[in-house]
Amino acid sequence: MKTLITGATGYIGRAVAQRLLTAGHDVTGLARNELGVRTLTTAGIEPVHGALDDADSLRAAVEGADAVIDTASADHAASTTTLLKAVAGTGKRFIRTSGTGIYTDLAGGEPAGIVHTEDDGYTPIPPLAPRYSLDVRTQEAALTGDHTVVLRPSMIYGYGGSEQLPILLHASLRDGVSRYAGRGLNRYGNVYLDDLADAYLLALEHAPAGSVYNLAADECDFRRIAEAIAELLGFEDAVSATAEEYARALGPVPAAGLGSNSRVDSAKARTELGWTPQGPPLLDELVHGSYRRIWGPKSVTITVAPGQAIV
Repeated sequence: MKTLITGATGYIGRAVAQRLLTAGHDVTGLARNELGVRTLTTAGIEPVHGALDDADSLRAAVEGADAVIDTASADHAASTTTLLKAVAGTGKRFIRTSGTGIYTDLAGGEPAGIVHTEDDGYTPIPPLAPRYSLDVRTQEAALTGDHTVVLRPSMIYGYGGSEQLPILLHASLRDGVSRYAGRGLNRYGNVYLDDLADAYLLALEHAPAGSVYNLAADECDFRRIAEAIAELLGFEDAVSATAEEYARALGPVPAAGLGSNSRVDSAKARTELGWTPQGPPLLDELVHGSYRRIWGPKSVTITVAPGQAIV
């Protein structure tokens, strides 16, 4: 299957593209400029010129594909609209990347007992209502015969990257302290990047039209995440921050999200798609894995000749 991936040079898109290539699919990637073309070509991905804000280029890119996986942005309404129109009535498969961030509850570090399923009739907070509405539009396109699917990854980690973790790591490195909001008991689902890429492959090949999947392998509270970051960076311990302190350290929008709960049940992906995540646990990867290699203190080895003094 020839699959167009938007955001193919990004954290999610690169991993998905490589997983599809490994499985024998042909992959094209949207490229805005020459750097994007070179990056995709080097990765074995056929570049196709286009940009999210250029509807004509998006339509042209879709014409040569059997399926489209949109990983570029969960909040770009214009491109989602264009892509849905481009696949309408063609039989092409379309996978939209959303996120379990739609379940953000602004808890300020307090716990929540609600674990969300894909069908629990959730009403998002107003700032996330537009993202949720794009999920609904994508799902409803299946009612008119289009093969559309929505995937909602939780906090993605692995290979030293993430959307959320670098925000915490940068702030900790800058300030010399690792913080969590309030009591830090808010919990977020998480998923290893390679396991997430597997879910995209399974969804492309097997997901029924109109389906939606929450994707989390596990969950963790942010106090333990902050403590793991403190251990990684060699700090004495993580510390609690007030809402105002947390907002100053991370920025108001990231602080609100990282002080929230986003707990999901991913049984649907496991049973319907056969998804079996196997990646290392989040805290292990933070303290002992790729994050230590990329973010941890760097040791310096000095070789001294016999009899030579270090001044």
